[in-house]
Order: sequence, then structure tokens, then C-alpha cells
Amino acid sequence: MHPEYYKIERGNMKIISWNIANYDDHPKWMTRKNLIADEIIKADADIVALQEVRFNEDHPSTKATYMNTAEQILTQLQSRNKFIDAKIITQPAMHYKPIGFWEGLSIISNSDIMETGTMFHSYIQNPSDQNKRVTQYSVPVSDNLVFFLFNTHFSNNETNLRSNIGEVMSYTERFAGYPLVLLGDMNATPQNENIHKFTMQGFIDIWNELNPNIDGFTYPSSNPAKRIDFCWANKLFADKIQNIKLIGNKPNKDGIYPSNHLGVIIEI
Repeated sequence: MHPEYYKIERGNMKIISWNIANYDDHPKWMTRKNLIADEIIKADADIVALQEVRFNEDHPSTKATYMNTAEQILTQLQSRNKFIDAKIITQPAMHYKPIGFWEGLSIISNSDIMETGTMFHSYIQNPSDQNKRVTQYSVPVSDNLVFFLFNTHFSNNETNLRSNIGEVMSYTERFAGYPLVLLGDMNATPQNENIHKFTMQGFIDIWNELNPNIDGFTYPSSNPAKRIDFCWANKLFADKIQNIKLIGNKPNKDGIYPSNHLGVIIEI
């Protein structure tokens, strides 16, 4: 596509990034999917980038619907007359058995999607993190806004994390000169030496840029102690972001949080 098509103007769009905690690692999924939908609606989001999207045909919610967790959330939104015409793009990253059990990433968008793609990360076998990793991208298009959105979930193993970051940086280089935002659970704090490589490549840590005096801890949700969920953007996109904040930081009356991570929402 010709570069002139990739324009970004002042708009009114909200984008959420959220590790929704697969239903096996964090309990009470049947309740949590409603809480996640509540937060998305309350935030009035237009695009939602999700990590730890799970499909397990033996889980009661999937057995009943044959939907993955992102599809279940979208169904909840649509049942409340939201995201009626939304597009959903899902990319499994790790299959735990040949069929019927996987985890990955999803992007739900009210905007049209012009282009999509996926990069599968290389993997060095290790006992601390046996999950495979991917980065997916989409090109959402609204009336006056076109940009590249990357959704990712990095390894918590330092060796694979280093590899994930290097591969993403190489991957995004092919889109240099276009508005670009990279969102996701990066399993590293801002102090991590590998995370600093994004800054060296010209990416801007939006939380640090807009809220330099607030820690912005995102994990664990019940007692946040570290910031491992990020929004990075190149200058073409960063200059348009007006606000960034956290969502999902309040439990329901039974003490259940929507996820074990807080969500991050940006407004442009």
C-alpha cells in the first residue's frame, strides 16, 4: 500500500490492551468475562488487544459455546448492544495438544481492518517458560485514522525475552515511517535492560511520557507491584496520544478482579 494512505489525524479513539488471564490460570472465568466486558463498555473502547486468549474444548464455557475467551467477551459486548459490527482477529501461539486446546492473542475492532499479519517468535527450550510466543498486527481504518497496531505477549524467560524483543524490533522496522503502536504484556519492568532497546530504536514509553511521576503498576491486580504491561509508540503515533490510564483495578462485591493484570487504555 502506498505510504500516503497511512495517515493519522486528531481523532477520538480509545484502545485497550489487556492480559485477560486464561481461564485455567486465574479462576472464576464465568464471572470474569462479564467483568471484563463491563470495563470495556465503561471505557467506551473502540479497539481491544487481548493477551492470554484461551481455547480449551473441555472448559465448561467453551464446551457450551465452542468459543475462545475473546469470542466469549465479544458475545458479552454484543449482548449489550456494543461492538455489534466488530471484527475479531485471533492468532493461536501455543497448542497444548494437536486440537482443541491452545492459547494466543486477539484484536477486537469496531473499525475496519485493512491488513493483518503475524510473526511467530523463535523459542529456546527452557524449564521456566515453555509457552510459544507470537506478535500479531493489524491496520485499523476509521474515517480519519489509519495506523499499525501490534499486539504481543513476551516470554518471562530472560533469554527468550531478549529474542522476542529483538525480533519485534526487526519486524517493525519494515513499517518505519508509518504511525505505529506496540501493546501487550511484556513480562519485564521498565528497568529491564532488554526493554530499554525499544527506546534505543526510537519507541516512546507512553506511560512514562504522560505519567512520569506515577508508577503505573499493572501486576498483580489485587496488589500491583510492577509495571509489565506496556504501550510503546513511534513518534508519529505518540504525538497523538492524549491520555493513558489503567482499568480493571476494582474487584466486584465478591472480591473477584476481571483479570490478574490491570488493563491499559490509551486515548487519541
